[in-house]
Amino acid sequence: MRDVTIFGNFTVLETIMFNSVQVDKGFDERLDIFYRINLCIENSEDDINDAFIDCYYRNIADLKEDLVNYIG
Repeated sequence: MRDVTIFGNFTVLETIMFNSVQVDKGFDERLDIFYRINLCIENSEDDINDAFIDCYYRNIADLKEDLVNYIG
C-alpha cells in the first residue's frame, strides 16, 4: 500500500482538507472506516496549555456538522 501511515490502531488511507482542517480517512484493527480530525480545545486561562484531541467519526456527514458548529 502506497502513502499509508499508521498511528497506533488507526491506519490512514488518505488525507483531505475540508474548511481548512486536515481530515484523515482510514480504518482501525477491525477494518471499520473512520474519519479523524485533530481539534484544539482552548484553555481560557493560558493559551500555552491548549490541548489537541483526535476526534473520530464513522461518517463524513457527522464530521461536517461538527466542523460547521466548531468553526462557525
